[in-house]
Amino acid sequence: MTEDPRRSGSAGGGTSDGGGFGGSGLPDFTARGAAPGTDPTGLPDYADRATPATLGEPSQRSRNRALTVVLSVVGATVLLLAVAALVLSQTVFRSVLEEDPTAYPTGPRTAEGQSEYVPDPEDPDLAPPPPIFTQAPTVDCHVPDHAEPAPSSNGTIRGGDLQYTIPDGWDFPWGSGSMPYMNEVQGQGRNVEGNWYSVVNLGRVVFPDSEGGYPGSERAAVAIFQCYATTAGVISHFGEHPEVTDYRTEAIEVDGYPAWIVQATYNFEDPDMLETSSASIVTSIVVEGPNGPSALASDVAADHPDHVQGLEEIIASLEVVE
Repeated sequence: MTEDPRRSGSAGGGTSDGGGFGGSGLPDFTARGAAPGTDPTGLPDYADRATPATLGEPSQRSRNRALTVVLSVVGATVLLLAVAALVLSQTVFRSVLEEDPTAYPTGPRTAEGQSEYVPDPEDPDLAPPPPIFTQAPTVDCHVPDHAEPAPSSNGTIRGGDLQYTIPDGWDFPWGSGSMPYMNEVQGQGRNVEGNWYSVVNLGRVVFPDSEGGYPGSERAAVAIFQCYATTAGVISHFGEHPEVTDYRTEAIEVDGYPAWIVQATYNFEDPDMLETSSASIVTSIVVEGPNGPSALASDVAADHPDHVQGLEEIIASLEVVE
């Protein structure tokens, strides 16, 4: 039988020029030796070539871009905070203010946008005085018959059933007599200048039956006040139309007894009438004691602090005596 040339050679060998195949039928690279950069298997060796990478300095353009990003973030944050504050001010904070009972409301506005002025009758410096402080009395100013007051003890003045301690400097005895709706009158004074004095009188309250008798402490105090402020002895300096300020009319207590005070400052219509004073504090107090009502009636220089202090000391020392 003739041999097939495709099956020539032994199973364990090949041709001598290296161009043959091994017994597996695959190319044999082992006989050529390892080339530089390859391992013995003939594959490229990258392990020896791997070295750490080194980064260079960032460019100016990169820096500018980073700064722009930071500024954008900051700006956006500030904007968000501003929006949040605006929302809170228009919602939460506004509701708190509107619900706060101590918040001060603004006054009504006119069409021109200006605040409309409304006089406050409780503020003597802003509003005109009530009608009881008129220069023309609303009563007849009846003067009762004269009656002598009870004697005063040392350092005190007594009129009717009232008594006060004489302050320092009040060294002018005003004497006794009758006044509108008061008898058993006695007073003490202190010189202001010339023939003008600060005076505080006390006396028993007397209202005639023709006027309905005693009207109560409030109306009696108003009547005594009006008549005192319009007597010839004071209107000569107050003038016909003086400005009235610092007025009060209210219930008080004197020595534990119910009382009513009416008081106001009368500013002289002619401020040059006197050199050292241009206003007087006019006061009336009616006290309902156990034996009937008695009263204080006075006018004191408002711009002489020592005289005003004397008036305050007199009122504080008032007591009911029998």
